Amino acid sequence: MTLIGVIYLGSTLTLPSARIGNPQEPKIFPGILGVAMVVLGAILIFQELKRRPVTDEEKAKSKLQFGATEMAIVFTVLNGALYTLLFNHIGYVFSTIVFLELQLIIFRGKKTWLNSLLISVVFSVCAFLLFDTALGIYLPTSALGII
Repeated sequence: MTLIGVIYLGSTLTLPSARIGNPQEPKIFPGILGVAMVVLGAILIFQELKRRPVTDEEKAKSKLQFGATEMAIVFTVLNGALYTLLFNHIGYVFSTIVFLELQLIIFRGKKTWLNSLLISVVFSVCAFLLFDTALGIYLPTSALGII
């Protein structure tokens, strides 16, 4: 996270200056975001260094947890790629339902799939209606023309 923040911050500094108004204005928000990423990444590093396992039992337990965390990250990346592929084809609502359902299964487990499905459907439909109706921001719909 810290490395990504440093790269992002460096890229922010290469943004062109504004021609009208404050020349540095286009760099302000991305700069704040880059600094926040660096600071939060550094905090994460220090927290992990403080939590390093000391005993052999703690080391073995941490290796098991690390494997599960790695798999969750891999599945999340794959799920994000699937979401990207589905988004324009089946629309915002259905692709978001699939994405959220899979994410909730990854982090909450398979036993709560029905509850996760309810959360996914309610969130996706409410977000679509909020953007479409209240804010006038149109999101992709399914090929069938329904939400």
